[in-house]
Amino acid sequence: MKYWLISSVLLLVLLSACSVDKYNQTSVIKGDYGMLRLVGDPIGREVSLDGNVIPLDTKKKTNIFELKTGTYALEIRVNGSVQLAQKLFITIGQTNEIKMP
Repeated sequence: MKYWLISSVLLLVLLSACSVDKYNQTSVIKGDYGMLRLVGDPIGREVSLDGNVIPLDTKKKTNIFELKTGTYALEIRVNGSVQLAQKLFITIGQTNEIKMP
């Protein structure tokens, strides 16, 4: 009985040490990024962040971009006219979803 108890405690200690290491590795890889998810028909849309046009995959109804944390000026144009203009706040680990007009 004593042997079983000691083995169980040792096994739990080893397993918890492994999970902490994996958590630390994951958090280092992610860095300070968040996600922008653009939902809607991309055909005929032009999307820009801080004046830079970002390419949309016209075969997908959802386009996802990983962006460094910070504030961006988002603009969506349809046939040359601005349909949406707003400030976008990207925070660590968060996903911002925008429905394209």
